[in-house]
Amino acid sequence: MSFIIKQRSINTIIPDNDDNGLKDTIKVYRKGTVSSLSVRVNISHSYSGDLEVHLTCPSGKSVVLHGRTGSSKDNIELVFSGDAVADFIGEKAKGKWTLTVKDFAPRDEGTLNNWSLRMDTSDNATEIYIPDAEGKKLVSKQTCTVAGTIKAIEASVDIEHGYIGDLVVTLVGPGGSVVLHDRESGSKKNLKKSYKKALASLVGTKAKGEWALEVADYAPRDSGRIRSWNVDLKV
Repeated sequence: MSFIIKQRSINTIIPDNDDNGLKDTIKVYRKGTVSSLSVRVNISHSYSGDLEVHLTCPSGKSVVLHGRTGSSKDNIELVFSGDAVADFIGEKAKGKWTLTVKDFAPRDEGTLNNWSLRMDTSDNATEIYIPDAEGKKLVSKQTCTVAGTIKAIEASVDIEHGYIGDLVVTLVGPGGSVVLHDRESGSKKNLKKSYKKALASLVGTKAKGEWALEVADYAPRDSGRIRSWNVDLKV
């Protein structure tokens, strides 16, 4: 199952020439093992070659995301994924994920503006099957712990089903709900899609709280399940 992106706005100065560095933690509450991961980092600094950026997972394993490269180039605004975070695949998701930024030279001062995690977890126990009967629906819930007003939102769903024209899929957030899929596409199999424009009505509403994906199947025979879903929020 995927879950909502976890984002932290920090705006904190990185200690100059200090081996302890600046540490910030995002706590992940969902169980399961990491099947994919991306880390977005936004740092203002006039000499990025002074910096090292580490990510540490709940088990204590640490990976260097940025290792004093870039020389005199300013700022780090990057997404680390794929091979850069491959050592975290298979690790337990639940617990504290810590970003450490170290500045190994004096004079040039920098700021960690914000950083975020986007993580997919895999666990056979999290396969959720859609009731194959009219009047019933499957509700999968996630929680966003980041307070603030939504500035941008995108949702992705991956639903396995033999006839997606049977399905109605609705995203429900703290500030309203949007129907993502309304018995469209007839006999096509599987619904794997991202939605952005359709969610415009949720911009300006609050992010923090419970988010749910509701899936109703209005015909018998063709069964299905939610493989994953996530909501990316910018606040």
